[in-house]
Amino acid sequence: MADAQLLFANQRFSNAYYLFGYSVEIALKACVAKHFVADALPDKTLAQKIFTHRFPELVGLAGLTVHLDTTMKADGVFKSHWLAVNGWSEEARYASFDEIECKTMKYAILDPDHGVMRWLKQYW
Repeated sequence: MADAQLLFANQRFSNAYYLFGYSVEIALKACVAKHFVADALPDKTLAQKIFTHRFPELVGLAGLTVHLDTTMKADGVFKSHWLAVNGWSEEARYASFDEIECKTMKYAILDPDHGVMRWLKQYW
């Protein structure tokens, strides 16, 4: 996240956009990892599935689907933020994004009241 913010501040919008999205992926994987038990091997199928970059699949693996649906129904601003963030993919590293697209992603993630990262921090 810090690197994404540094890139954004230096007008490196495409790279910042990619790293903002990647920070959400890492946060989701932290939520999945919370379900692992120390000194126990995780289920092999689960361990393989965690290598996805798709946010909906990671939400499911983290057991957060119901929480996400409930939050989106209760908070329209969060829902719009989630929809903006959910459009990210690992292919973003090969695309160009302008300042507005990057600013939208940044705010969707970092909004202190309705942001995706604020929501995710509850679960890791």
